[in-house]
Amino acid sequence: MEQNYFLAKWLNGEINEEELLRHISEDELRTYKKIVATTSKLETPKYNTEEALTKVQNSHKKSKVRKLNFITQFYKVAAVLTVLFASYYFISDKNTTYTTNLAEKTTFVLPDNSKVNLNADSEITFKSKNWENKRALNLKGEAYFRVEKGSKFTVNTNLGTVQVLGTQFNVAVRDNYFEVDCYEGLVSVNYKNDVIKIPAGSSFKMLNSTTEFTSEHIDVNPSWIKNNSSFKSMPYKFVINELERQFNVKIEFDKKHENTLFTGSFTHIDLELALQAISIPLNLKFTIFSDKQVILN
Repeated sequence: MEQNYFLAKWLNGEINEEELLRHISEDELRTYKKIVATTSKLETPKYNTEEALTKVQNSHKKSKVRKLNFITQFYKVAAVLTVLFASYYFISDKNTTYTTNLAEKTTFVLPDNSKVNLNADSEITFKSKNWENKRALNLKGEAYFRVEKGSKFTVNTNLGTVQVLGTQFNVAVRDNYFEVDCYEGLVSVNYKNDVIKIPAGSSFKMLNSTTEFTSEHIDVNPSWIKNNSSFKSMPYKFVINELERQFNVKIEFDKKHENTLFTGSFTHIDLELALQAISIPLNLKFTIFSDKQVILN
């Protein structure tokens, strides 16, 4: 393999990292460097050839004395290379996982330079090995994707599958809730064996087993990546759940409001302002306790 050839030259000090990166990805280089750092600490056992020869000559058994072939620089490189590739293929076959906790968001880049914003209390898992040919990942929670053009890009969730070639879209999957918003290009959603095409500016939503396709204009990107959660005719319990997720608090409220439809938004920056935004429309008051407990009544 051409890749092996240039990796061997790099290990032997014949080319630098910049030249090597023309033939492998940055993720692969980081993996190789970690393995090299580990293998460099290994020492070859010391062997005293004179002492060994004397022992053989003094023994009563007849044996042939063989000359020892010392390991050359080439064989050292070959040995390290063998360990390197064995370790790399073992590591690269493992899953890569990004996880966020309550009140936490993160942004990261996939092996093809596609960008992902991961919302609070969410998880993405994928295999980086052979990513260019099989761009597929598993999502729990919510994420916004800006996908580079290339092979088919698939987002698997427990409620449906989303596929694109290169576009910008948001996927949210929570309890009894699945929504896909397309911000650029075209998104294909497979839900219960039905395929729904979602062009830019449109969205598909499943809420409590009821589906809805909307072709209304949507913003240039999801509000949550700007630290603001927006809702349109959403049951109040989903609004409460999202606020709990963004601030890592527990909220008690009268269950009679669970299915009251709420339209509005709240900030992720200030808990009191967020609670005002969701309580005033329902004429509710709130109390915040020191142990991250909130009561709405």
